[in-house]
Amino acid sequence: MLLAMLGHWTMIGEPRYALMKPGQNIPFISDIGAQELKPLFMIGSITTVLLLNLSFYQFLQTKAYTNKLCTHGSFLFTIIGSIGLVMLSVLDNIAHHLTHDICVTVFIVGFLVSAALMALDYIYLGIAHALREPMLLTSFGIKVSFFVIELTLIIVFRIAEHTHYNQNNMAATLEWVIAFVFTGYILSLIVDQLPSSQRNLQDPKGYQQLEMRTSMSLP
Repeated sequence: MLLAMLGHWTMIGEPRYALMKPGQNIPFISDIGAQELKPLFMIGSITTVLLLNLSFYQFLQTKAYTNKLCTHGSFLFTIIGSIGLVMLSVLDNIAHHLTHDICVTVFIVGFLVSAALMALDYIYLGIAHALREPMLLTSFGIKVSFFVIELTLIIVFRIAEHTHYNQNNMAATLEWVIAFVFTGYILSLIVDQLPSSQRNLQDPKGYQQLEMRTSMSLP
């Protein structure tokens, strides 16, 4: 979806939209999404939400170990972030500017908290056990990396948005990067659905042994 939107904007001659600042020549995603590609933006967002939540639900169904607070909290914030994503595509940046910005915030915060809770769930499983399971370690690393990189990019994006208000090229570029990183995070959930990951998630033996050792070491 993102590549289609960016490619379309390039193919039609890189036009300047009404919401773009005087010195800005790179549009925000919402600038393109509020134009003739709004149906594509909406369909892409809804499809992303459906695939993400179905994958997450399937992931939860196959987990033999779980920290219920982290797992269910992560799923809840995924739903919240998904609602934000759908609503920001429906309420475009032209007709509903303030509401659109609020939906963007809900979307970002929802998925950041969800990723953080998923990472905490892997920590609950135990880094020592994860190190012996390459797929678990890969999944954990991707989620932690997503959280750190995305949070850093968002902070820089907000700073650039205010310090370069009359240009916004840097902020617009960062927004596209943030969106592509998020796409990578969604694709990372495929790792959790691979056969080797499913085998590890369905086998609680390693986790139970780790939990027993932890409880025995407590005073």
